[in-house]
Amino acid sequence: MMALDTLTGMTVFRHAIEEGSLAAAARRNGMSAEMAGRHLRALEARLGVRLVNRSTRKLSLTEAGQAYFLRCVAILDEIALAEADAGTRQAEPRGLLRVAAPLAFSNAVLGPAVADYMRRFPGVTLALDLSERETDLLGEGFDVALRLGTLPDTALIAKRLGGFPLILVGAPGYFGSRNLPEHPGCLREHRILAYMQTATPERFALSDAAGHRVQVAFEAQLRATDAGFLVTLALLGQGLVLAPSFLVMEHLAEGRLVHVLPDWSARTLPLHAIIPHRTLMPATVRSFIDVVAEWVGAW
Repeated sequence: MMALDTLTGMTVFRHAIEEGSLAAAARRNGMSAEMAGRHLRALEARLGVRLVNRSTRKLSLTEAGQAYFLRCVAILDEIALAEADAGTRQAEPRGLLRVAAPLAFSNAVLGPAVADYMRRFPGVTLALDLSERETDLLGEGFDVALRLGTLPDTALIAKRLGGFPLILVGAPGYFGSRNLPEHPGCLREHRILAYMQTATPERFALSDAAGHRVQVAFEAQLRATDAGFLVTLALLGQGLVLAPSFLVMEHLAEGRLVHVLPDWSARTLPLHAIIPHRTLMPATVRSFIDVVAEWVGAW
């Protein structure tokens, strides 16, 4: 178990190296130079190793001291972050919160979460940018973004909030003169509507319960950047669409759409909250992410 004096010793040691002297470290910590020296010696005695070579003019790190210094910096910074984080959790969220989110997802799912958030945190003003484009959080000044799909490698910080399965659907009217496909290979005989905001708009994979995986490739007569629009066209009998569950579940339940190849499943579309920096998360951002996660978890 780490004693309080050990943390004080680590702090004095760090500041002595950063400031260049024990006297400066003592001033920074509000203690005498003699007391700072005692803390450093006690730390070395506890570790059983010399951390610093002392001379009349300067301090220099030993090899062990160099390694320990780097660990001290990381540990003390993490403690400071944890303390500040605990403080923000007690703070009442207020001020402007800028959010970017996908349009179709927001229309289908986000509304009730935002209404709940506004009720619970009346001191927050929300500005939402709703579109299917991938926003530049840093360049455009957003506090948080909600993103669907696999994330590219990025320095941004991501928290997974949930996921939505992709479901292949079509309207009963579309199948008036066509047979329901019995295998993914039969889809070549059907019109498939393509969603353009993916890496492979005219190709997707389906798997059965036994783990067999089939790639479905097609040439789309119609392509669009809004999944909600494609679902509307599917409802009008214009073709099949692979769409996230939040856009089609109600239509399936009420018979307006049919689940095509129900024994075959596509991938699940993950939902992440993205924040720009690995720094202290503001209370507005943390509370918004928590509320959205509650609603997504209840879906």
